[in-house]
Amino acid sequence: MKLPVALAAIIIAIFLLVAYLAFFQKKAVAPTDFTVPVNSPQVNVPKPEDEALKNALNLYITKKQEGVDFTNGPCLGKIADDWVLDIAHNPRQPVDNKRENQCADYREGRAHHFIELDPNGNLIDSL
Repeated sequence: MKLPVALAAIIIAIFLLVAYLAFFQKKAVAPTDFTVPVNSPQVNVPKPEDEALKNALNLYITKKQEGVDFTNGPCLGKIADDWVLDIAHNPRQPVDNKRENQCADYREGRAHHFIELDPNGNLIDSL
């Protein structure tokens, strides 16, 4: 039985959200010093990789809904300042090492970080 596209997108979104929470969320620690000001950098400052991963997952879902073919490991593009999203196989296949399937912004030094997802949207690596 085929799932409707909307239901499949919801299932993928839930899976990606759970993966994000499991990978990037830290356990809350009760503060020991109550003199820390609210705007201190120690309080809930998002890390660049958190924003990049959120954007990567959103872009992946959008491209999946548009019917983009992920089998050749395409670069999906810039996802945040200095970050790109690349699709690769896990384990890597020869197609993943082809220059045309790697992000030009990363390859040419315009972006210095990447998030790599497999064709199913699972996180492989980030740098």
